[in-house]
Amino acid sequence: MAEPTLALAAAAGMASFLSPCMLPVIPAFLAQLAGTSLGHEDVRRRGVLAGTVLFVAGFSVVFAVLGIALNTALAGVAAETLAWLSRLAGIVIVLLGLHMTGLLRVPAFDREYAIKQSKIGSGYLAPALFGASFAVAWTPCVGPILGSTLALATAQPASAFPLLLAYSLGLGTPFLLVGLFPSRAFAFFRRHGRMAARLHTIFGAVLIGMGVLVFTGQLSLLANFQVLNEVFL
Repeated sequence: MAEPTLALAAAAGMASFLSPCMLPVIPAFLAQLAGTSLGHEDVRRRGVLAGTVLFVAGFSVVFAVLGIALNTALAGVAAETLAWLSRLAGIVIVLLGLHMTGLLRVPAFDREYAIKQSKIGSGYLAPALFGASFAVAWTPCVGPILGSTLALATAQPASAFPLLLAYSLGLGTPFLLVGLFPSRAFAFFRRHGRMAARLHTIFGAVLIGMGVLVFTGQLSLLANFQVLNEVFL
């Protein structure tokens, strides 16, 4: 597995966090993790970082298990079948990229993630279970990004586990930063919300290019770009 591909998976995780309809609910997530009500403005209590770490661990475990399951399920598939799976995965990634750029709209992916105004419970297990359930019932808003990562993992079953692990790390890192500096993070999002939307669109264009490479079986070309080698290798 070329490091640029893993870096793209990690970038996909960060792009999931920066989804325009995801950012507004981050305070609600932290309020839940901190054990407060959604209307409570003070999420800077001591337990929020510990809850965030367990939350990230919860969805990371789910994605890691999913990567292992994909690897196991596709390990014995014939080379010709894998080639067709790669072509299908490339088409899926291109379509999801088109949605992210706004050139193709899929209404199901424009729905927002709702959180009920209730506490998730106390103790160390509750935030981890919250993270696991969040991964299983993923918001349609970030579906295109998660779907493209899964499609890429399907096209490269031997790399499914490291790809989804990289995605988890990319998604988890912003959560941890927000949990560590909640007030500063919220202020940054308020000032730069439009920039996040632009980055989301740019990543959609990246997905289109990656989908073409997956469809044509030329994904390994990413490792040959000098810029990528200097940044990721």
